[in-house]
Amino acid sequence: MAVTSTPLRSPLAPSLSSTSPIDRILTTTFLSFPVPSTPSNLPLKFAPLPLKVLCARGSRGRPDTKNIPKSDPVYRNRLVNLFVNRILKNGKKSLAYLIIYQAMRRIQEKTGSNPLVVLRQAVQGATPDVAVKSRRVGGSTQQVPTEVASAQGKALAIRWLLDASRKRSGKSMVLKLSNEIIDAAKGTGDAIRKREETHRMAEANRAFAHFR
Repeated sequence: MAVTSTPLRSPLAPSLSSTSPIDRILTTTFLSFPVPSTPSNLPLKFAPLPLKVLCARGSRGRPDTKNIPKSDPVYRNRLVNLFVNRILKNGKKSLAYLIIYQAMRRIQEKTGSNPLVVLRQAVQGATPDVAVKSRRVGGSTQQVPTEVASAQGKALAIRWLLDASRKRSGKSMVLKLSNEIIDAAKGTGDAIRKREETHRMAEANRAFAHFR
């Protein structure tokens, strides 16, 4: 007596006799396709997100076009005018222009390169990506890391450069400012250390990034 063997079919598959020829072909194709199995004992490893990505806030509407800084009369550069407005004291803008222009001339004489390039390198090196802000969370004050916008980071870099220049020894602000800008362009100086200290503090408070 001959024994005929019937192929095994999944109980979830529809009956082949009650379906159309196209559905029959698709059903037999998907039932015979091997499904790869992943071992469940392998641990999943995820790389931690960068702190700047973790603190990203997204766009907050259109950029403010009313407060765009103007250019200075000599270099026609907005960054130089920002330095003039930050170094200004008691309304003596002519003195602020004199200090900035003499410092730029000394940078050109000391480095032998374009002073605007050195100034941009100094500001970019001192600009922070993230900063910490105090937040009242559950009855206690926590240092929450937040993302720094481009304009705010540039303003912080200029402030740190001027504060570091004023703390240097000597009486001439021209010499102190030019030396600090040259050091910041090389990756040294108090302004660069202030930026690194801010990044270390934000990294230490990484667990509170969701409180912003």
